[in-house]
Amino acid sequence: MKTGRRYKTYTGETGVSYQYFFEARRRVRRPEGQGLGSDFTFVVIADQHPPFTLKVFVADRALAAWREAHGRDLDSTEQYAAAKVRLFRAFDEHERLREQQLGLIVDETNVEGLLAPLDLT
Repeated sequence: MKTGRRYKTYTGETGVSYQYFFEARRRVRRPEGQGLGSDFTFVVIADQHPPFTLKVFVADRALAAWREAHGRDLDSTEQYAAAKVRLFRAFDEHERLREQQLGLIVDETNVEGLLAPLDLT
C-alpha cells in the first residue's frame, strides 16, 4: 500500500508560507565545477501555489572540510540536516523561489555556519 507524503510547514522571514517534503537523495557530479556530492530533492509549495522541486547540493568538499575541522565524518542524518538548514535559509531570504531556480549549495564556505545552530560535536 502506497502512502501519501506528509508535508511539513515553514514560514520564511519573508512572510511566505511553505509546505515541503523530502523526496530523494542522489549522488551526482555537478558539471559547474562543484564536483561530487549529493543532491537532496525537496518538493515545495509556496503560499498554496502548484508544487515545484528544489535541490540542495551537498558537496563532498563540505564533508571533507567538516572532517578536517572536527576529526569525524558527518553521518547521513547530519548531511540531511545541512541540506534542510540550507533550504530554510532560502525560504527566509527569497520570496519567489519558484521563479528564481536557485542553485542551493552546501560547500566548504558555508557548512560550519549552517550546522552551528545544531551544536554538533
